[in-house]
Amino acid sequence: MPEGPCFNQIWSEILEKDVTPRRADNRVRKVCSEYYLVEPGFEFRGIPIILSRAMLIGIDEEGCRILIPFQKPCYGTSLYVIDTDGEEIARIRSDLGRKETVEPVKRTRTW
Repeated sequence: MPEGPCFNQIWSEILEKDVTPRRADNRVRKVCSEYYLVEPGFEFRGIPIILSRAMLIGIDEEGCRILIPFQKPCYGTSLYVIDTDGEEIARIRSDLGRKETVEPVKRTRTW
């Protein structure tokens, strides 16, 4: 059994199971007003996050939760919900720097 922290010990709920990275990113954009692009190997609570490519993690400050993708070799990429607090959210903002927010988009038809 591996030593140290394990991703299975920190997540609260699976939001999307066995999804493409694009679908996980789109769900983060839809659910969270704030999100950050992270590279594969980004460490969260001392655990390297396994990803096939750079993906978004989202902050839901009202719900005190973080949406984070993680790829398990035998199961594919899933989007997980992790309960958090204001201190951890502030630390993520500080560590990841630039804040990206979802801008409302007006769609118009061009026929």
